[in-house]
Amino acid sequence: MNAPEESPAPGDRVGVYLCECHSRGLSEKFDFDDLAAFAKEFPQTVLLRRDSKLCGDSSLEQLKSDIVDHDLDRVLLATCAPDKHLEEFREAAGEAGMNRYLVNSVNIREQISAIHQGDPGKARDKARDQFAMGMADLLATKPSSKVYALVDETICNGCEICYTVCDKDTISMVPDPYGRVSKVANVAPEKCWGCGVCVTSCPVDALDMTVYSNAQMLSQLDTFLSRISSDCTNALVFACHWCAYQAADAAGAAGIPIDPDFRMIRTLCSGRIDPNWVLKALSKGADGGLLMGGKPTKCHFKSGNLRTMTRMKLIKLLLDQMGLDRRRFRVEWVNPEEPEVYAQVVNEFISDLRELGPNPLLSRDSDYSHAKDGK
Repeated sequence: MNAPEESPAPGDRVGVYLCECHSRGLSEKFDFDDLAAFAKEFPQTVLLRRDSKLCGDSSLEQLKSDIVDHDLDRVLLATCAPDKHLEEFREAAGEAGMNRYLVNSVNIREQISAIHQGDPGKARDKARDQFAMGMADLLATKPSSKVYALVDETICNGCEICYTVCDKDTISMVPDPYGRVSKVANVAPEKCWGCGVCVTSCPVDALDMTVYSNAQMLSQLDTFLSRISSDCTNALVFACHWCAYQAADAAGAAGIPIDPDFRMIRTLCSGRIDPNWVLKALSKGADGGLLMGGKPTKCHFKSGNLRTMTRMKLIKLLLDQMGLDRRRFRVEWVNPEEPEVYAQVVNEFISDLRELGPNPLLSRDSDYSHAKDGK
């Protein structure tokens, strides 16, 4: 490994690890120097390491030493698909005393360098944006023993919607300890599989997740919105980890060219995706939102995608009220073994957005201080 580059930072102390192990000549086409310089702009980055091959026992041992020697609070990997080596780094971090979920990764290989070879400049910009979104996600993450749903009993109104949508018999209704209503929801962490469908279904925002929390998801969304560029189409893709995201990884492994004008937020299940996130993205200037999950009967969480189908129908109607073309939001289903389908859907969606032009809400006057007495 190269010698680390350090700079002081207040608050959270993040170690950034940049893997340059990109095959088929991708290393020459991807600007690692730019991403390294960008990572050091974050005040939380106190350690930056670059390696030609980050995976392996020596790298894991180096990580454990760094956590202790540099008093790291969190770790962000800029590397390959999370399914490949993220768990190894989380286990190593745990051995060094860091909570495993305070280690996360940004996929710059399959999801950026491998599919955007034809436009190195936009690949560079996308890498910056996805890194910034990854850093925001990491800083919003709280330590946890596992991924599961949480209930705020002081907010729960006992409507039982979460109880009815849970496919895992994880949620029960128990007497309200505050005596406000007859019963409130209670989650058994050991049974919960972390799909998040109950969280998105709650009408009073009484539920959240330990990991993939509302704070984490909104931090990524807000970062995306803050980095919207007038030089490109600004599409946001929400992809479920087990199906659409796996298809995206497969597209990268196959080197299928994909238009770079989109950024991605990954969730464990499409059922975790809140319609409010889509509406916020579109109302704040995103040119379009694409939700991608697994096809019916293929959902990792059984019926998560079925919940999504029903929930997202309302968005089309709301787009009419916002004065936006319905083509700016799309729901598509793709299985892990369908990288060509994934690529085609994304490319067609961005092409449609280009035809529609920039989001008209982005250019509207937001200063209404002159409007008085209804004039």
